Amino acid sequence: MADTFGGPHRRPRADGVGHSQRELGERASFDQAPRAGVSCLLIALPISLALWAGLIAGANALYGVIA
Repeated sequence: MADTFGGPHRRPRADGVGHSQRELGERASFDQAPRAGVSCLLIALPISLALWAGLIAGANALYGVIA
């Protein structure tokens, strides 16, 4: 396996029993489910659409004042 600054890295045992806090922490991090990236998109998309609508409406209003 690859050598790290703290020595050789070994994957924690499959049964969850570790010899140190580091091994237990690494085992817990492997068990975490990946995050779903949909929530960020659902928030950012309406904000982006509102921003663009405001910019277009402002440009139309400014164009009407100038022309």
